[in-house]
Amino acid sequence: MLLLVSLSGVFSSRILDERLLLIQRPLEVSSGRKIFLTEISRRPSSTFGFRNFLADVVWLEAVQVSGNPEMSRGDYNRLTVLLNIVANIDPKFEVPYLLGGLVLGGSPFHAQDALRVLERGKIQFPSDWRFPFYIGFTCYFSLGDPQTGGRAMGEAARMPGSPAYLPGLASRMLSEARDPEGALTLLYEIVGQETDLGTRSVLERKIREVTVERDLQALERALERYRGKTGSAPTDLSDLVLEGILAKIPDEPNGGRYLLEKGGKVCSDRMGQRLGVFQKR
Repeated sequence: MLLLVSLSGVFSSRILDERLLLIQRPLEVSSGRKIFLTEISRRPSSTFGFRNFLADVVWLEAVQVSGNPEMSRGDYNRLTVLLNIVANIDPKFEVPYLLGGLVLGGSPFHAQDALRVLERGKIQFPSDWRFPFYIGFTCYFSLGDPQTGGRAMGEAARMPGSPAYLPGLASRMLSEARDPEGALTLLYEIVGQETDLGTRSVLERKIREVTVERDLQALERALERYRGKTGSAPTDLSDLVLEGILAKIPDEPNGGRYLLEKGGKVCSDRMGQRLGVFQKR
């Protein structure tokens, strides 16, 4: 009993130090610094029966990182490290693969990390259709690769227990590349079937992001029509309504506004970066 108490105290102290390091120096973590939990995760037998406890602690840290609505590149780096630590310590802990992979896919710089996390989960849970499903989702929405995405979605559709709507999603992915409207149709079908609250929240955030991109593209087309009709550029988006080009300016789904910047570009005051996957190449 004394030995167990002592070990618990040591682990608790080191975990607190580790969390402080992750907060203060995330770049050191992401560059491969040999921190305590990383080393422990490579030798799970050295956890002395604390494997599930440690996995839970690291997963809670990952949840805190991914809960930031304005995740930085450093946050995504930290999340990648934390997810791999969890998978090393407790490879049969299913949720971090699915939810963590989905969150990582929200960064254009971490889509490949997301696929690696999901592939690790697929190895551990080969009969779970959700892993090829989210691999396909990431390929389509994060990498702009509808062919690979559609094939992965088709693989999920052939697995026992998969939803009846998956074959339709697979075929639609293969035919609708870089189309925000088609992507929204897919997302609404997916989120309507999702029961996990964390996953549903991530999908709903993705819906808002794609909606902004759809609206910005529509506003850009309206600006071109305005210039063709009047021979000049508008000074404000409201000019598009006054000229009869649009019935109204669309509502920004994050509670913000769409603005006309100097130089004639349109933007959302709540989203600083466009979704490149839907841009023309």
